[in-house]
Amino acid sequence: MADGSAYQPETAANGLTTTSDYSGQLSAEKLDDFSSPSWRKRSRHFLVLSSAGKPIYSRFGNEAQLSTLMSAVQAIISTFADMSDPVRSMTMGQHIIVFYTNGPLYLLAVSDRGEPAELLRNELQLLHSQIVSILTSAQLTKIFEQRSSYDLRQLLGGAEVLIDHMVDSLDTDLSFTLGSLDTLWIRYKLRERVGKTLLAARPLKGLLYAMLVADMKLVTLLRPRKHSLHPSDLHLLFNMATSRTFLTGEHWTPMCFPKFNDQGFLHVYLSYISPHVALILVSADRDGFPSLALCRERIYEDLSSDDALLRLDDAAAQRALRPSELGVTGLLQLYYRHKTLVQHFGTRFDDSVSEEQKRRIINVYKRLRLYISGGGLNPLRIIYHKCESDTVLAWQSSSFELYATVAPTMEVKGMIRLVNAVLEWIKNEEDHLFVVNAPSY
Repeated sequence: MADGSAYQPETAANGLTTTSDYSGQLSAEKLDDFSSPSWRKRSRHFLVLSSAGKPIYSRFGNEAQLSTLMSAVQAIISTFADMSDPVRSMTMGQHIIVFYTNGPLYLLAVSDRGEPAELLRNELQLLHSQIVSILTSAQLTKIFEQRSSYDLRQLLGGAEVLIDHMVDSLDTDLSFTLGSLDTLWIRYKLRERVGKTLLAARPLKGLLYAMLVADMKLVTLLRPRKHSLHPSDLHLLFNMATSRTFLTGEHWTPMCFPKFNDQGFLHVYLSYISPHVALILVSADRDGFPSLALCRERIYEDLSSDDALLRLDDAAAQRALRPSELGVTGLLQLYYRHKTLVQHFGTRFDDSVSEEQKRRIINVYKRLRLYISGGGLNPLRIIYHKCESDTVLAWQSSSFELYATVAPTMEVKGMIRLVNAVLEWIKNEEDHLFVVNAPSY
């Protein structure tokens, strides 16, 4: 079991994947330097360095070989800071460069996709939270107060793939941008059955939160009656659960939840109870592993006593609904966010949509959400965005946000009819789409 006082990299018992767990492709991505064509052709880069200019993280390329670039970034930030005018962003040709500083860490995003600076800054804040979740703000501050030139990669080496996965998810998953929880579509009675099992298996002391998660999607959550975890903290937790190391065995690891308390650790027990479903238990007790392991056994035995676990795993294996399963034709993809519950669900992309088109559509969704959620002075209610390959609608009301993509040949009236039909379907399926009555104690 990992010591809860500090992050221990590349220790099998702490459940964190090391770079050796991943394919050679990932290693190849880390061999480039900023002068190589393969590094320069990337459309987005995320870099992290210390205030002393020491490289900490780069999604692509070897941090050590990027040290010259990191030093240049540190010089730019320091120059503007000395003028009491912190640099926020720069435009160079088709590229926008966005800066974000927080304590001893400097973060940088570079993109040639035409993304707004505010959007990239939000993603840099998520990247900072991911690092804090591994080390805590208190530990970061202490490390650099004692030694400003400290090489933080010594502590992040085993967790780099978690950061990589989160950065990659920003390209393919709208969950981080929506600031809400993705939920697994299952029958209401099955979700209620699982919730009752979590509540009945709860130990008398030590457990704060219990949840079942399938592929970054929440099945249900047990929490204290007067407390809840922020969605962004849960995103970090779910991101950790995707590590391949967690697929077998039981894991016990310290984790900081920045929105809950960025100064210290809670302790996470994680075990897959079926091929696609993970049980996550969160405790404030660093010595709570034995009681939570017993809790896991009770939950597993109860859900295995009938076909509940089998049905749950079958639902999780499907990953997401197909657009056609919403009872409409012509829909290529859809996201729906329930404002009150702070939850959302998204369909798969239609099979006709290419990987490049998927990334472009997600990027359009992110920009449109910025415009309708108050990113500008006058937030918009409905945005209709049309291009050669597809048409996107973003729509918000007092109770929901909706982002839908259809073929470019569909006329406005046809799209309105389609969206209204989808809203009617969601209304009828709400109890099955979302965690409506989460158990509490």
